[in-house]
Amino acid sequence: MIREGRLREKMNEKALRFSSSIEHDQNIFYYDVLVDIAHALTLQKGGYLSKEEFLEILNALKEILKQGYKEWSNYEDVHEAIEAEITKKTSAGKRLHTGRSRNDEVATCLRLFARDHLIKLAEKLVILQETILRLSEEDTLMPGFTHFQFAQPTKLSHHMLMFFDLFERDFQRVLEALKRANRCPLGSSAFAGTSYNLDRELSAKILGFDAVQEHSEDAVASRDFLIDSIYVCTSVLLNISRICEEIILFSTLGFIELPDSYSSTSSIMPQKKNPDIAELLRAKCGKMIGLLTSAMSIYKALPFSYNRDFQEMNPLLYTALKETINAVEVFTGMLSEIKFRRENLEKKAREGFTVATELADLLVKNFNIPFRDAHRIIATLASEGNFEPNAKDIEKTAENLGFSVELSDEKIKEAMNVERIVEGRKTVGSTSGEEVERMRSLRKEKILSQRRKLKRIRGRINAGLELMKAEIKRLGGNFDDW
Repeated sequence: MIREGRLREKMNEKALRFSSSIEHDQNIFYYDVLVDIAHALTLQKGGYLSKEEFLEILNALKEILKQGYKEWSNYEDVHEAIEAEITKKTSAGKRLHTGRSRNDEVATCLRLFARDHLIKLAEKLVILQETILRLSEEDTLMPGFTHFQFAQPTKLSHHMLMFFDLFERDFQRVLEALKRANRCPLGSSAFAGTSYNLDRELSAKILGFDAVQEHSEDAVASRDFLIDSIYVCTSVLLNISRICEEIILFSTLGFIELPDSYSSTSSIMPQKKNPDIAELLRAKCGKMIGLLTSAMSIYKALPFSYNRDFQEMNPLLYTALKETINAVEVFTGMLSEIKFRRENLEKKAREGFTVATELADLLVKNFNIPFRDAHRIIATLASEGNFEPNAKDIEKTAENLGFSVELSDEKIKEAMNVERIVEGRKTVGSTSGEEVERMRSLRKEKILSQRRKLKRIRGRINAGLELMKAEIKRLGGNFDDW
């Protein structure tokens, strides 16, 4: 339909299949219908469609939406296909593209898709954070690691709150990406705007956007919102991947019991309980990095304004957001069912000389020995394999290194008490019970704040759609049964 007039020959069938986006356009089918309605309303307001023509287009769109998406193999994309279907039902369909280009049309659809899925991702992250907060009620001792070597004793509650904060930053990243995505390109036309009197603010408002994407060329030439969206998906999966790596390692160390419902077994080894879901989640991160790299590589050298190369970026957005939302949901379910083996965690918290730093601190606090020298005294004991030194061992080692100390075995025993060590750390954000409880309480308040933010965002979007319904009703149409 679009080719008529300028091109005399039909497109080569293989070239049409090669260039068509119909396979992926199902993702924006509903949004394209909304964009058509919004544009038709602005055309009617501007005097370019009669009330009757608008209603004919509206009824045609309702029929198309009711029939559902189908892969229109004779068309380049869903935008052309829907316009052709409308035109079959009413000659008013020929007027629908007045003052509009597929460039601003697809940019608007993509932003609507990104917006709705970013909101859904944010909501799933809040549920994940709630799950982590419940797990943080476990106050079990556990070993902390650096370089995946036993380092210092810590608490499971403290460790879990770290996970909360990882996803809190991801939540904020999602909101930032959402803020930049939720601006309306519609009315920018090909890239230079249009001489038709179209109310861009109205179309933005009724589609639930926060504002118009003001500069007409920037509106159609930019896909940084798409890259932002894939980046936040990558960030979420980076954090999930790291935690899944720990889940896999901790299951091998006997620190956790994997839930049966998120595990598999071997086809040959009957004793196996494999962390397949954790492994697949870990692999998803690699895929997401690939999608991000692909999007940036396509985008990096495109001249302004619009280029068909953009079409190859669209499926990356669809895949990234849908798979990340699904991954967060699966990860949350798996995490909620993990059982911690308290005895093993507490036992390992006392092994591997994890109290060494505390012994060095004891020498600093009681004998004013510089920390670097105290560190050397305790490191000497560790190098000799003495991981349970008594008072005499420390005194002798200190003397050999030029320091005089007098200790009792009771003092050493007290310094090596793991419970006392973790409770003795009282700096902001540390492992003491008071600090963990304070942090947990603050994060519970954050959950409530996040839910309020998302409710307000959805409220603004719904208010726009209600305005669209009101405008349609004013013209004698009905949007309520859609």
